[in-house]
Amino acid sequence: MQFGPGFLPTFLYYFSGTALVFAFITAKALGVGFGSGLPQQVGAAGGVAAGLLAGYFYRTTTMTIAFKDKKAKNAFVTTLNDAMSKLGYRASEPLDEGVLVYEKPGIAKFLSGKVFVEITDSEATLASRALQVKQLQTVIQ
Repeated sequence: MQFGPGFLPTFLYYFSGTALVFAFITAKALGVGFGSGLPQQVGAAGGVAAGLLAGYFYRTTTMTIAFKDKKAKNAFVTTLNDAMSKLGYRASEPLDEGVLVYEKPGIAKFLSGKVFVEITDSEATLASRALQVKQLQTVIQ
């Protein structure tokens, strides 16, 4: 199951938005027109930098954890719930059968993104932004 965008869509999203903002600000701040090409060059440079950073930190990544038996699965779910509460997440409505969704409460949920956990009998797959997956790796494993 695909939960979110990878590197390329994330890069393109942040590149295009940042490039436009940088181009308009450069044109207004320096008093030059778009015919000079300078605003586009500054916008492209800012867009590449923002796109690369956002693509690295905000792309969707996954982590898979295998279970040996039902006891290990139950222990994982307990550990996961503890880890999510330590990181400030709470469970929200399940997305589907076997897919748990965690998000931060209040306005923070718009800035942090969701964590999706698909649990089967033999493994669990966690999907979220790369930053959250790295935090979860240190807490869970």
